[in-house]
Amino acid sequence: MFITIVCISNFASSSPTDGDKHKQNGPQPTAGSGCTKSGSPEEGEKRNQGRVEDQINEEHLQRIEAMFHEADTDGGGGLDMEEFREAIKKIMGDIDDEDVDIIFMKVDTNCDGGVDWDEYLNYMLLEYREKDSLQKQNRPLYFPKPLKIVPVAHCEPIVRLQFYPFQTPQAEKNGGQGRAVPKTRAQLGRYLSVSRDGILNYWSERFKLTRTVNLDQLKRAPPSTSIQQIWVTDMICLSNLNLLAIASTGRDVEFYDISASKCDIVFSLTGLEGYVVVMDYWSDGTKAVFSIGDIEGYVSVFISSDVLQYGLFNSGAFKSGGNCRIPVPALLKNTSKYFLCFKVALHNNWCHQIRFLPELNAVATCCASDQTSMVLTTVPHSQKAKIHNSFFQLRKGILCFDYSPEFNILVTGGFDRIVRIWNPYVNNCATSQMKGHSTAITHIVVNSSDNKIISISKDKNVRVWDLQDCACLQNIHSRNVTMSRFPISSVHYNRDTNTLVLATFLIGVLHGVVDDVDTVHKLQTSHEQPLCTALYNTNFKQVVSGCHNGVVSVWEILTGEKIMQFQTSPEKAVEVTAMTFDGPKRRLITGSKDGSLRLWNFNNGALLATLPILNDNEVTGVIYINQRIYVSGWSKRVMWYLDVKEDMEMEYSIWNQYHAEDIYSMHAHGNKMLVTASYSGDIIVWNIDSGRAFCRFNACESSRPLLPNRVIDRSAFDRFEASESKGSFDESEWTDSSEDRGEPTVSPSSQGVSVGPGAPQPHPRSPQEDKDGSCSSTPEMIQEEESGAEKENEKTHQKKSPKQRCKSGKPQPISAKELEKPRLAVEKALFLGTRERSPNTAILLTSAADGYVYAWSIHHLGGLLGKFRAVHSEGTAISTMSTDLQDQMLLTGDSTGYIMLWDIERYCFCMQGEREGMAPLEKAIHLPSLIPRYCKVTGPRRMKVEKRTEVVDGWSISLTPPPLLSSWRGHLKGIVSLEYVERFRLIVTASLDCNVRLWTIAGSYIGTFGQAQWRVGDPHAFPWELPVDLRRVGSCQTLKVLNQGTQPHWNCAKRILETLTQQKLRHTAMASTASDLQELVPADPRIAQYSNDQIEETWQHWQEKGKQTSSILGLAYKQKLRHHLPSCPPDLQVSFSSREQLRVYKSMPCTSLLPIIQPPVPELLKEQQQKTQDGADMLGKQKRNNKRGAHVRFSSAKGARRKSIAPKQQTRGGSSIA
Repeated sequence: MFITIVCISNFASSSPTDGDKHKQNGPQPTAGSGCTKSGSPEEGEKRNQGRVEDQINEEHLQRIEAMFHEADTDGGGGLDMEEFREAIKKIMGDIDDEDVDIIFMKVDTNCDGGVDWDEYLNYMLLEYREKDSLQKQNRPLYFPKPLKIVPVAHCEPIVRLQFYPFQTPQAEKNGGQGRAVPKTRAQLGRYLSVSRDGILNYWSERFKLTRTVNLDQLKRAPPSTSIQQIWVTDMICLSNLNLLAIASTGRDVEFYDISASKCDIVFSLTGLEGYVVVMDYWSDGTKAVFSIGDIEGYVSVFISSDVLQYGLFNSGAFKSGGNCRIPVPALLKNTSKYFLCFKVALHNNWCHQIRFLPELNAVATCCASDQTSMVLTTVPHSQKAKIHNSFFQLRKGILCFDYSPEFNILVTGGFDRIVRIWNPYVNNCATSQMKGHSTAITHIVVNSSDNKIISISKDKNVRVWDLQDCACLQNIHSRNVTMSRFPISSVHYNRDTNTLVLATFLIGVLHGVVDDVDTVHKLQTSHEQPLCTALYNTNFKQVVSGCHNGVVSVWEILTGEKIMQFQTSPEKAVEVTAMTFDGPKRRLITGSKDGSLRLWNFNNGALLATLPILNDNEVTGVIYINQRIYVSGWSKRVMWYLDVKEDMEMEYSIWNQYHAEDIYSMHAHGNKMLVTASYSGDIIVWNIDSGRAFCRFNACESSRPLLPNRVIDRSAFDRFEASESKGSFDESEWTDSSEDRGEPTVSPSSQGVSVGPGAPQPHPRSPQEDKDGSCSSTPEMIQEEESGAEKENEKTHQKKSPKQRCKSGKPQPISAKELEKPRLAVEKALFLGTRERSPNTAILLTSAADGYVYAWSIHHLGGLLGKFRAVHSEGTAISTMSTDLQDQMLLTGDSTGYIMLWDIERYCFCMQGEREGMAPLEKAIHLPSLIPRYCKVTGPRRMKVEKRTEVVDGWSISLTPPPLLSSWRGHLKGIVSLEYVERFRLIVTASLDCNVRLWTIAGSYIGTFGQAQWRVGDPHAFPWELPVDLRRVGSCQTLKVLNQGTQPHWNCAKRILETLTQQKLRHTAMASTASDLQELVPADPRIAQYSNDQIEETWQHWQEKGKQTSSILGLAYKQKLRHHLPSCPPDLQVSFSSREQLRVYKSMPCTSLLPIIQPPVPELLKEQQQKTQDGADMLGKQKRNNKRGAHVRFSSAKGARRKSIAPKQQTRGGSSIA
């Protein structure tokens, strides 16, 4: 039994499907394999992390069996839920409790609160056996949907179908550095199709015809007067050049400019010996290779070292001009070092396909010839280098091929109807073959990511093959490809969207599954890297998101469609750390980890401006106020840039430094105040107009306002030393330039000085600094706290030079405040814009790493008015906060992915009686009333407050949290951005799990950007299923909110188990109480002095006298029940038969049976019964009389008939005799 379950478990966990096995292992590496796919167990485990059951293997089962015996501490023969959870966690590691509880409830089918090894083993066996059966029966098709026909108004067949991707302006400006841009999941663009008679059609991604161009009408030359018509033979898109190459039977290759909405001929290649039948173009953004093959079997290759700078062809070899004609013989005589051209005769028949393979640095061609079926031509490094050819020979030749760079294999098809896989370095025989087609194979493509091969034959039969097993997975018969009676003339396969496009006179589209069986646990995310932030643009109804690899995506909020994507750092992927819109919300301002700031037109991805980099530290906050761009970050400073036009000089300013640690958050209150919060817990409030820091808060130091502490950096200290050595010390440099404003005077220090009460302790210095007596090597800022004695000797202290004070100082140990900084770091600061400054009104909310939200009054008489815990568990921090425009509702997102909605309309608002004289607030819509009642948090996750207020140094702080309206888990990882969309009452969240999701205010899930699309306002267009990750780990509260109040089924089972467990505990408690009483009775001194006989005698006395009490025990004593057996068994009458015999072994005493007394019958009922009886008797008598009368009549009639017959006979006899 154990061996069976192990085999099934391994099969289900490591290879649930054939496609999964192919995904892990990949094809077998060949001798010439230069790139193979990894099939490590770690990758397999990552793919199977969807469920805990899928991670259990043979070793886990053996350990689980041993743990069942070890963890059974109570000896009950099984494990309860707590013991089972501990056992699984000890084996599987850190697993969510809910996942383990779900497994426990699945195994414990009888709901007895315990699981033994046999139950668990049976569950595993049935689970994996059914899973294997379902996977074999319900294996999804690679192309599950039927062929979609797109009508085309063509009189001739389509010779080529190409996909033309959109090129962003930024990519064009940066010299085509497209290879540094991360590959998107679905690249935006359009399709181009050209028919044999020269009709060019533009199609959208969904194959809606957008434009039609007749190429013959675009030619400037007069139409040909010859009788023979010129046919188009091939077409290729040069996407990074915005060119389209068209080859025809006129022996010219014409290049058209298709940028924007243009389609104009630019130049053409002439002087070809035979007309071109196949073409290919490849470019990595810099180098470009253009290859052509003609009808005579010649192959010409044109290489440009930098196509964007020097062009595709050598302009010095021909005369330039409008609609110029480039002679190919002149190009072949090229002597430029930037270009390389050569022409070779490879085939004795016309070429069927040509392609440049950059991984092999070779041009591959094929034809229908036995000797030169396929040729790999190595591209020489110079014009004088020798060209090497590798010939593949195959009977009847090769008509099509494709190359997989991941596996380094060539896949071919031809007239022999066999799909072959080749090692490019072994040309004498194929490594594997696949048979199944009944006619010649004309097109073939390889999808290495899914381990699939797609082949198409002349009879329009489409087959999908497994790349490793060489087995046919899907066969689409030609009768299902209703595209006229002509063969497939062109094919295009989009690997990103798994879409196969076929063309004849019509266009057919086969949409495949994006996530195949082997990637069923791999979620399609909005970005490839974790998110940094997401913004909502009210003007365009768009959501703009940025991620860690520097990619910015623009989404339509009404449909979820991606409409633009661009890279903010084309040269090197740099993380986007902050984003904001300008005042009109038409431009996007991005801040990066390297300190760079850029302005974008996010609707087309164009870079508008790059701000000067004042420091290379990470930017954490960007705000646009009054035509200024305010920036803060790890530089510990606030700076602003003036938003000017391109022809104007950029103005910027750096404010004085008041933060000793990195700034984490920044927010503005209108256009008057600015707040910044740092890692050390310091919260600085600034006046935007003057740039003055007028207030400081720190929850770990004081609940009242503090004076800001000015910090001097190292460069100022160097200038001070230089000026002091020259005797030209300028005190104005060491004092605040705004002394008249009342700011504290700054004293110099070795590296930095912070003056003011409550300053943190200085950082420790290294032993080398003490040895040398110098502080120049310390990178951090040093702050000195002034004590009372220091203030008395302030004049003497200021007279000492910073160098002397550094020598006399001693190394300070790390203080407790320094160790508490990570816990007290302020993650987010948020102003309530509708509130005014007041001593008893909080207009500033901050969230710390300890999970609390603090409410501050920034009035000089104010301070910390309230705080509350806004997370469910320890170690969780509020990472982002947001409010609506009326500040009625606070939205918080924490580091575990939970979203919470709080009613803050009256929270810390006009406290201490100020509210009495105020008029009630008038709100257009009361947002908290829109939250359904089922969203209310109940159970253990409900917020509990032990005390309502806290008094610190005479200052009262409210600990009562605002009403919690709703809470659900929206992401698996921390939420980095959360924004409320006022117009549609939607919530946009961005998380470190690479997803941007959209929710309603009631917590209903609308969708994930980048996945299925939706229509806001139409609930039937929303996704029917919740995200897989939330369904797998969602708690009862989360699933209740997402399912609009419906309780999950497993929660009912959990409640049943909890009820049974409580009943069992109560029964155990009662049993233990009874045993305790039995132990206490002998120990009672009043009872211990009597013997058992005396107690029994007392009982007899009580029974005889009929008293209700006993002198010894009172009412607590009860006599022992004694059942006496009878002296002899009772007599039983037994009847015996031949087949069975009744034998009595035991008997029980019983009393004599009493007769049953019938109840009296009422007189009315007796009369009724008598009437009924009389009626029945009378009816019976009548029936008997009727039967007797009928018999008499029948007998008399029969006799009369006999009498009448006799005379007639005599008459007949007489007459006859006569």
